[in-house]
Amino acid sequence: MNGTKELIREIWSTIEDTTRRNKRTVLISVGALVLIVAALSFYELTATKERGETNGKEAARKEADHNEGEHKVDGHKEDEHEEAAVVHLKKEAQKASGIEVLAAALEPFSAPIEATAAIELNGDRVAKISARTSGRLVKIAASQGDAVKTGQALAWFDSPELGQAWAEYAKAKGRAELARKNLQREVSLFEKKISPEKDVIRARQELAEAEADLAFANERFHLLGIDIEHYENKQAGDQHPLIAVTSPINGSVIERTATQGEVVNPDKTLFTVADLSKLWVMIDIYEKDLGRVKPGTAVKVSTTAYAEKTFPGSISYIGEVMDEKTRTVKARVVVENANRLLKPGMFATVLIEAGGGTERLIAVPEEAVFLDGSKNYVFIQTAPDKFEMREIAVGRTMGKRLEVIRGLAEGEAVAVTGAFILKSELKKGELVDEHGHGK
Repeated sequence: MNGTKELIREIWSTIEDTTRRNKRTVLISVGALVLIVAALSFYELTATKERGETNGKEAARKEADHNEGEHKVDGHKEDEHEEAAVVHLKKEAQKASGIEVLAAALEPFSAPIEATAAIELNGDRVAKISARTSGRLVKIAASQGDAVKTGQALAWFDSPELGQAWAEYAKAKGRAELARKNLQREVSLFEKKISPEKDVIRARQELAEAEADLAFANERFHLLGIDIEHYENKQAGDQHPLIAVTSPINGSVIERTATQGEVVNPDKTLFTVADLSKLWVMIDIYEKDLGRVKPGTAVKVSTTAYAEKTFPGSISYIGEVMDEKTRTVKARVVVENANRLLKPGMFATVLIEAGGGTERLIAVPEEAVFLDGSKNYVFIQTAPDKFEMREIAVGRTMGKRLEVIRGLAEGEAVAVTGAFILKSELKKGELVDEHGHGK
């Protein structure tokens, strides 16, 4: 721009000199000057515009280079992240670590029926025990919680009926002994021709009647639960025995209402004894599930008290009547309870391993799945020596296998054992940066 001004000054000086010499050419000179200034201005404007476009292009190129550089950095980070979720492990190392790979496949699965239930006493192994007759309790030998055996005495009581039976027994026994001696005497006299035969016959009849009365007295004691012959062999004197309240089954005393000294009768339950080694689990089965359940179907019983433990059993009975309000039918399961963990009155959840309703799904062993944070992952073998960590969503539990509902396709190779070894290798890789130095 400065050069242009100098040029204009030189041209103007030349025009002034020429004008002084020839005034007629003034107008021609002014016109030429105007044309020259216009031409120079156009040239300068064009040059400025070209320089602006050049500078704009240069800035755009630099910005593009900058963005490309950032993109490359971001891409490098993404690659690093992707690489961080990949483990490289040679075949020999896989074998030494016990890593086993299997292809994911669709498996048949019959969804179990889940039902609510209540635990009850085994109705076939419970006894409510009362006195055989009216009387007064004189001795109690069992308390609540005691283990008892069949025939074991829980209490003893005296009774007016027992006193009467003892008196009649003593009379019958005396008459029988007298009739026996009388028969022996009549037989001896008959053999010596002293007494007639009819006396022997009468003596035999009297003995038979006395023995019948004695047998009746014995039976009365038997009805009261007393073995009178056993008692007489052990007891000396004329004191009559007491009536024992005994347990008819092996089990535990789960209830005792008896109090020493109280008057009792057959209507009052003194003890309740139950065999707790087997219990009943009463299940409510909905109408829609009845077709999948039958006697003998295996079940697993779980309770809130023992959340990590299940109790196996099988359905032994299905009810004949449906509850109209709940639309359920009662089913009975017998479960072993040798360790006494289950208690009558507990609520329970029952998984019924019923047939029918079979579906096909992908499942993997529990040990193939591991947690990282709050998400589940497995390792997929993408190459002979390459494993990729992949997030999955799990569904139902099938024994020791887990249903995979998202993240795994049929045919993909899954590390079914050694997942934690692969995870350890992955974590070791994350602790080393791209230069081989610890982070």
